[in-house]
Amino acid sequence: MLNEMASQVRESAELFVKIFQEYHNHARHSEHIKAIEVSCDELSAKIIQKLNSTFITPIDREDIYLLVTEVDDVIDMINDIARRLEIYGVTTPRPDAGEIAEVLLEATKEVEAAFANLEQHEGVGERIGNISKLERRADDLYRDAIRRLFKEEKDAIEVIKWMSIYEGLENSIDRCKDVGEALEAVVVKNR
Repeated sequence: MLNEMASQVRESAELFVKIFQEYHNHARHSEHIKAIEVSCDELSAKIIQKLNSTFITPIDREDIYLLVTEVDDVIDMINDIARRLEIYGVTTPRPDAGEIAEVLLEATKEVEAAFANLEQHEGVGERIGNISKLERRADDLYRDAIRRLFKEEKDAIEVIKWMSIYEGLENSIDRCKDVGEALEAVVVKNR
């Protein structure tokens, strides 16, 4: 079920990238992301329910709960940013936001792959390292985007909107790193 949840998070990130590629369809993609977020919430509830009714778990209960919570945070952040684009009435996306969204997609792919490798405890460390590299790349893109925003945008309301969107993007990738760190702790604990 954790693998399924990680796959759904990756799917939402793919749709999020499509928002920037096909902005004329952003409302449709945003609704699809919301549906995935609801599905992940339902899956989280099933995992917690199963966790509470299972006597023996493959890894510690608190680790499973932590992983569920961390992965759920990623989908919540993606959904939140997609919603912000609508709430703020963004008519034209900034290209650097799409670039950061692509890094987010890559990070979710690494999260998905790390979960797929979790049972064998092989390759998880490499995936976690890749997530850390992507997070550093996103930090650089975020700083550059903010710098450009203040240099190029004269409308204070637009600056406020995009500051919020950029921060949400950067925080989403930070949440992927948090998932990686939680996975790393689980692997170390269960060697």
